[in-house]
This record gives sequence, structure tokens and C-alpha cells, in this order.
Amino acid sequence: MATLYRCKTPGDAFCVCGKVARRLRQSGIEFEEVRVPYMKRYRPEVAALTDQRWVPVLVHDEEVVHDSHRIVEYLDHLDAAGPPKPAAGSSARTSASGGRRRTGAGA
Repeated sequence: MATLYRCKTPGDAFCVCGKVARRLRQSGIEFEEVRVPYMKRYRPEVAALTDQRWVPVLVHDEEVVHDSHRIVEYLDHLDAAGPPKPAAGSSARTSASGGRRRTGAGA
């Protein structure tokens, strides 16, 4: 399951966060939406993931991807690779720093 950090704009037609949400649905990826405050200074969870406070941010498996264009490229790559193969006996472990790889402009 993925998590999409996005703005509070209602619907999916008016902003880049909605573009990413539509693309996730098109790819068949289940995701949880976390609506963050409009003011960037009130987005500590986004800053903790990406060292910046802009949305959208997608957390999928161990990948953290920010910037709508990069997220769509990431989803295109997943679609081209085909359905993911489940890892046998794998457990989700994270390090003290979160154990996630960042992908995006500042990574």
C-alpha cells in the first residue's frame, strides 16, 4: 500500500496532487491519502520524508518520491515493469533514519 501526501484541494481536477491521485488509481495501486495543511510551515511530516515541504509526495514500498512529474515517471516505470512480485518471508524493517530511499529533486 502506498501513501500520498497531498494538499487539501477538493477533488482531483484542480492541482498536481490530484493528477498524481488519478494516475495512482489508473495504475491500480491502493493508496492512503494524507491531506496536509495549505501552509508549508505546518507540514513537518513532509519535511521529515523529503527535507522540503512541497506536495505531492508518494511513499511506495521503500521509495519516497516527490514532485508530480517524478511521481508520474516512477509510476510509468512500475507499469512498464509489470506487477510486483511478492518477496517471500520479507519483513518491513526501517533504520533510525526511516530506512527509506528518497527520489526527487533534492535526493
